[in-house]
Formats: sequence, C-alpha cells, structure tokens
Amino acid sequence: MVTITLAAEQGAASPQARLVFRIPARAAMLAGSRNGFVEPEEAERIVTALSDAGFSFLVGCATGVDACFRLTLAERAEGEERTFIACAFVDRLRASESRGLFASVVVPEGLSPAAALRRRTLWMVKRAELLVLFPDDLMSGRWGSGSTLAFRVATEQLKPVFVVSRRRPPAAPHYRVVASRFLDAATGYWAVPHPVAAGTCDEEV
Repeated sequence: MVTITLAAEQGAASPQARLVFRIPARAAMLAGSRNGFVEPEEAERIVTALSDAGFSFLVGCATGVDACFRLTLAERAEGEERTFIACAFVDRLRASESRGLFASVVVPEGLSPAAALRRRTLWMVKRAELLVLFPDDLMSGRWGSGSTLAFRVATEQLKPVFVVSRRRPPAAPHYRVVASRFLDAATGYWAVPHPVAAGTCDEEV
C-alpha cells in the first residue's frame, strides 16, 4: 500500500486542508495520446518510482505515449516479469510492437477498430489501481479521445489518476484535482475520486 499526502493548495479554506489517500501497490496503468511523447528521462523516473513502490505495469500497444513506456520497460531487467501489454488487434502482438514484453489481445474478435480500442481501455482501467496519464495530443493541442475515456472511467471507478498535461483536468463533483508532484518523478495534477460521491462503471468487457 502506497500512501500519498498532498499539501493544501494556495487559497484553500484551511492551511491544514491536505489530502491523504492510499493506493494498493498492484497494477499501474501507463497511458496517453497516440500523438503524444514522454521524454525518456521522465518515463524512466516514473517507471522507477512505481517499480520501487511495488507496482507492476499495464501498457497499451499503440504508438505515442504507449510506445515510450514500452521502450522504457523493455530496457529494465524486471520489465519482462512485471509488464503486461494489452492489445486491441492481433497484428500488434509482433515483437517489434511489444519489444519483447508479454503481450496479449484482450478484446473479443469481430469488433470495429473503434469498439476494440474502447474495450481495450475499459479492460485496462478495470484491472489497474492507478492511472498515470499523458493525455495531450501534440497535433491538436487537446486531450486525445482515448485519454479522455480512460480518465473518465478511472475516476468513475474510484481510482486515482495522475495527469501530466499543460491543461488542468476538468472539475467535477466526484473527484478533487490537486496540482502536485508524482512520487518526485513528474509534475502534473492528481485527480482523486471522492469515495462516496462518485458513480460506478457498469460496462463489462
């Protein structure tokens, strides 16, 4: 179990209005825009911090942010044993896509590409305890649609999300957004669901 303590943000009603929450150190989902990029040094810091805390890793097999984290994990001695690459398409199982890490298709056959990607995202979020998200699409300047879905579903399932983005995550009554550092590895925003007010995700894969 990892304990996260966030200081009160400037302007809070009380200087003692800090936020403390715990995350089971099981699976962390690393995700983001297929048109995004994570600097190798930042990806290494994030993976190292999570690995040291006891997490294993769920990563997709898309381009962009997924590919950045796959490369980082493939270069680590423990990467093969602690990483699961979740694929939406059979052709992504090639070694060149998974970089030698264990990969498997996690959606049923016969789905449209859009449906397969959506089901893959839902499958991953359901099995993760934490989502680390790089949502910025460098081509459009907006959050990618897959990142938006992952963020929404994670918060609805009461799972904390750390967002590395130039834009603050949207406000909502069922989670709290706090600008912070992530395990001294990255700067961004925590979105921490309220354990009572949040809804639930009833979609199954």
